[in-house]
Amino acid sequence: MFDRTVEPDPRPAAPPSRNRNPMRDGHRREHAAGRARGSISFTDRCAGALTDIGVYGAVSFRDLAEARFGGHPYTTRRAVNDWIRDGLVREHTATGPKGNPFKVLTLTRKGVADARKLAAERGMDPGQEIRSARFRPSEGAHDTAVYRACRRERRRLLEHGAAIRRVRTGTELKSAVARTSEAARRKDGRWAADAARRRAARELGLPLDDNGHVLYPDAQIEYLDADGRAGRVNVEAVSGNYREPALRAKAAAGFALHANGPAAAGLLRSLGLGDDGGSWLKGPADRDPATVEL
Repeated sequence: MFDRTVEPDPRPAAPPSRNRNPMRDGHRREHAAGRARGSISFTDRCAGALTDIGVYGAVSFRDLAEARFGGHPYTTRRAVNDWIRDGLVREHTATGPKGNPFKVLTLTRKGVADARKLAAERGMDPGQEIRSARFRPSEGAHDTAVYRACRRERRRLLEHGAAIRRVRTGTELKSAVARTSEAARRKDGRWAADAARRRAARELGLPLDDNGHVLYPDAQIEYLDADGRAGRVNVEAVSGNYREPALRAKAAAGFALHANGPAAAGLLRSLGLGDDGGSWLKGPADRDPATVEL
């Protein structure tokens, strides 16, 4: 019976389907998100996401999903699992102010090397630093809020016709000033070090407070405006435990302040610094943990 010739099916062929939505390949939410995301390939999305982690040091899983994968967690999980398997990314668990857990991603040394290659291929500024951050669970909520604050500022700049050149983190800025100051101290002493510190801060667009201390932002975005002029915006992700004098000093210096959570938003409003009503960075702590733990 197994060597019998197969007879053709005598029934007429079925008419063409009128269903304009073909069978979905994968989860139905993934199919819908794929249509919404447009024509950017999965490979290109992964390249942008991996460099984002390297630029900012630490990015939450959910923020990366929203920024690079059309808000779709299953596609993001696919990318993250591939990176972990290839030894490029580490995944950590942090706790938000409300006690909700969320996932944070950082690069390994191998991931830094790969991200640097991708950054060069994507035409990013050669001076853009790509790094692997040391993750501290107690600081995860604030560190990941910096990425959201910078995304908001980047959108604002792009809407005004600016071109983003690169992003410097607060850690990078502090290291640059410290290196310049220390080199001057070793050569010419303490007074020379202080002068070099002030000069380095001025060259980096970092203001001084009334006591001569450098005011460091969480991040600094360098850009070219629509007329080709270079500019910088210092970005601060404000937490609810910030002190009033520090906030007022940074506001007076022109920092772009973004509240990380309702407590910080209330603090800014109480100081007259949150009038735009849109400074609340709704991060992982404000979401259902189940959507973050995928």
